[in-house]
Amino acid sequence: MGDLVAVPKETRSSRPAANESSSGFDAVDRQLLELVQTEGRLKLSELGRRVRLSPAAVTERLRRLETSGAITGYGARVDPRRLGYGIEAFIRVNPHGGYNLKHPRTLELMERPEITEVHHVVGEDCWIVKVAVADTVHLEEILEEVSALGRTTTSIVLTSPVRQKPLPPVMR
Repeated sequence: MGDLVAVPKETRSSRPAANESSSGFDAVDRQLLELVQTEGRLKLSELGRRVRLSPAAVTERLRRLETSGAITGYGARVDPRRLGYGIEAFIRVNPHGGYNLKHPRTLELMERPEITEVHHVVGEDCWIVKVAVADTVHLEEILEEVSALGRTTTSIVLTSPVRQKPLPPVMR
């Protein structure tokens, strides 16, 4: 006799339900994503209360969002000024031939704690590097290292009226 074979569950329809977007996020997912982005320290019981689900259901939803890659991590947002970094700046870099984001010298530079973001972009420049520095002397030190990789253009941040607002899934 043959072995018993488990019948797989029916696969979910490829069409989203009426309350879902084409990206597969329903209204509860959207609420959870907004809440964890704006109030990341909420307890599971409070998240559940706000979205009208049990803590167990919220845990399962969050696990699914993490597994899918929609949630990539959790962390605290800090104020650079309170940590001694009085200046934030964007450095646009047009690298010399041979330098790319995987070059050992570039990788070494990106390890510096002052470099908070690096973006590979299309346009006149290839990279946009965001830095937080204590003062202009500190900025000059960073610029010397970055300038060794290519031509740079620097913009100092005066204010940031919009900072890390929640990003909802695309509605289509």
